[in-house]
Amino acid sequence: MKSADYRNAPMEKMSWNVFIGVVLGQIVSSYTLGIVGVALDRVPSSMTLSSTWLGLLGAGSLIGLFGSLLVGRLADRYGRRKFFMADMLALTLLSVLQLFTTNLAALLVIRIALGMAIAVEYTVGTALLMEWVPAKRYFRYQTYLLAYWAIGYFAAYLVGTFTTGFGDRTWQVILASSAIVSALAGLQRLVVRQPESPRWLASKGRIIEAINLVHRYVGEDYTVHPASQVEVKKGAWRMLFSKKYRRRTLVGGLFYACQTFPFFGISIFLPILMENMNVTNPLVTQLLYYALMIAGVLVGIVLSNRLPRRYFLIGTFLASAAFLLVLSIWHQAPLALTLILFSLFSLTISAALVMDYAYPNELFDASIRTSGVGMCIAISRIGAVAGTFMLPIISNAWGSQAIFIICGTVLLIGGIICYQWAPETSLRFAKHNRSTINEPSGSRVTSSRYSDSTID
Repeated sequence: MKSADYRNAPMEKMSWNVFIGVVLGQIVSSYTLGIVGVALDRVPSSMTLSSTWLGLLGAGSLIGLFGSLLVGRLADRYGRRKFFMADMLALTLLSVLQLFTTNLAALLVIRIALGMAIAVEYTVGTALLMEWVPAKRYFRYQTYLLAYWAIGYFAAYLVGTFTTGFGDRTWQVILASSAIVSALAGLQRLVVRQPESPRWLASKGRIIEAINLVHRYVGEDYTVHPASQVEVKKGAWRMLFSKKYRRRTLVGGLFYACQTFPFFGISIFLPILMENMNVTNPLVTQLLYYALMIAGVLVGIVLSNRLPRRYFLIGTFLASAAFLLVLSIWHQAPLALTLILFSLFSLTISAALVMDYAYPNELFDASIRTSGVGMCIAISRIGAVAGTFMLPIISNAWGSQAIFIICGTVLLIGGIICYQWAPETSLRFAKHNRSTINEPSGSRVTSSRYSDSTID
């Protein structure tokens, strides 16, 4: 009797261990990204911090995420395990270094290095999860990651807001607090000793090793099917812009960029934005924003598992754009209505985030998956860095209305991009979806072709 593919097996102990390890990595990543905004808000007045430096330091880790290009390529060549195991040590050490410098240039270098380490979690971690959990559950589990990501981001805000007692060094202590969560996550990985991905081993022709791993951790009745035993014969980056993958690479990066531009720009410097909106009780409003972020992710998990991926992407882009553009046009709206519209934006953009990990992973085969996801993340960082760097400058020059106009326009562009090019990657919905997209070769294929060829 032919053995079943291991991804058709139920969740085993190792699958749960991988999921927990990746979840902890997402909490560390979001905490490290989110802590910088509240820390910089606590910089003592004796330090001169211009809006340019504020933007650069806020965007530093996001700049470092461009390293996902290199990380993804190396992980496709040398495997997932090495990077996944070493990453938390790097994050812990870099976080501690923030305690020992007040030099802005040195701090910027550290923040960029932290972003490069976070790139491992975004590329390698999500690929490992997809390649270890059962095929029927992986999309759901990928969306779950964003709930934990939001929790980490909210935790950073709480720690940064309520940490006191360190005098002029309070802001550095807040920044370095990410070392604690990094060390805890690293301890879990040391205890579990994450094995390599069977899917990656098979894609490199190391079939016996892959099957042995499956037999050890999943069961003797399972194996790795030949569909994944394909090695890339030319450079992965070149493959990403070949006729087969070009559109997937671009849509995966551009939708992500259009989401991250407003999300990071607004959330990292939320205290500044609240001040410009003349909110009288910014602490309560900021707590509400982060609570709605978590609620939005939970709503997104439910909806994304019930709706076609394509419709979910288009709908969340257009809805979040509408809320911001109304805020930008209605200058004299009552404060209560302004907060309601801003809350609806927070809920919608947070719901949209659940696609950031799952969708790019569905667009690429196992042999180039981390390279593909790495490229999408690198493209997306253009939006994240631009939003984070520009917001304090725009805020000082033109106020919150300009921010709403720019962010709303970017979201509208994202909706148009998804309407034109985003393929349906859900097998459940693709077979009923008669919409087509053009391959660069000129042939027309149904979106189900994309689904069947990319989920492995």
